[in-house]
Amino acid sequence: MKVDIEVIVSAYNSVDTINKCIDSLLAQEGKFSYRITIINDGSTDDTLTALKRYQGNDLVTVYSKTNGGLSDARNYGMKIMQADYVVFVDSDDFVEKDFLQCLYSQYENSKCDLAICGYQKEDADGEVRFVGIGQKEVISSRKALDQIFVSTGFEGYAWNKLFKTSIIKDNNLSFIYDSTIEDMYFACEYLLHCNMVSFDPKVVYHYVVHSNSIVNSKKFGSKYDPKSLKNLDTYQKLQKLIPQEYVEVHKSLNAHLCWFANSQLRIIMLASNKNEIPSSIVEQLKNISKKYRNDFMNNHILPKRDKIIYLMNNYCPSLLAFIWKKLKLRGNGF
Repeated sequence: MKVDIEVIVSAYNSVDTINKCIDSLLAQEGKFSYRITIINDGSTDDTLTALKRYQGNDLVTVYSKTNGGLSDARNYGMKIMQADYVVFVDSDDFVEKDFLQCLYSQYENSKCDLAICGYQKEDADGEVRFVGIGQKEVISSRKALDQIFVSTGFEGYAWNKLFKTSIIKDNNLSFIYDSTIEDMYFACEYLLHCNMVSFDPKVVYHYVVHSNSIVNSKKFGSKYDPKSLKNLDTYQKLQKLIPQEYVEVHKSLNAHLCWFANSQLRIIMLASNKNEIPSSIVEQLKNISKKYRNDFMNNHILPKRDKIIYLMNNYCPSLLAFIWKKLKLRGNGF
């Protein structure tokens, strides 16, 4: 049966968090119909056992597949979705009872092609690490593309956005593989088919950072994994995807790429295996950081804190690594 909103939840070894996530989605209030589609992505723990709680619930459907990663699970969900709108929720997270209403009402109140809500990042114990900022507004897709690369606003996440399924299907959009910024590429590709975008900064989505998450595994002297550099390929695809006449958008994208390279250099300096990292990788990252330095430093939206970190990482990398590890500093929500 067709509904207004399809909520696609990708789950992999989420036994400790999946019930809180789904329960928060079942508590949604508002004048709309919705369905929760859970894609069990080859979990090897008791995730499926935990999901038995929802047997017989007409709002919940569970599909199981072999493990293929987050992008593959989401793409699987999009192939079977039957709704006017779709939102993607991570199984580690949870939402407020007006999460869907906050997004859905924006379509009702404006002629937008994408609705975005506010969010916060927090530890598993509830300690808030970061809250996205911004003002309630309806903007052009071009302006949204520019702002999506700023590390303090709504950014390029998939989970704080309600997409039109017609735009996704008409343009054969899907999530790319082998990247940790697959959300950003999908959002940017989607925006190129939009006119107007609505944003309500009300915090209704809780992004939870767990102690064993990929994010935390990269901090404070852990082993560096060069697989992170696969994101460079995605950045190159983004540079080709975005029209060249979008000059300001490209400057913001360059600033984001500069920050990525700079952050990778900082992680390498902190890594327990930093002496094993090929000098060619370090040199490549330094060249990228230098190439797009002006676009990063001249970006008027990025916080001064990021720019200070960038300068220290360039001129006093060892000192910054020492301070970062000593004070257990964290980046945007991490």
